[in-house]
Amino acid sequence: MSNISTAIARFVRDEEGQDIIEYGLLAAFIAIVAAVLLIAFRGPINNIYTAILNALNAANAALPNSP
Repeated sequence: MSNISTAIARFVRDEEGQDIIEYGLLAAFIAIVAAVLLIAFRGPINNIYTAILNALNAANAALPNSP
């Protein structure tokens, strides 16, 4: 029984993997915030991409045909 309690106590005191867990939580938080912002600003982002697409199509149409 003392082996189990010793192992549990050692596990609780061990801080070696703490940084990795914190970085993982930070990355997950950033991903969630990015997803929420993309969903919230879906309309304006779509308008920007549509404007860029229209400008590129107009510029492409204005080019002379190549032989």
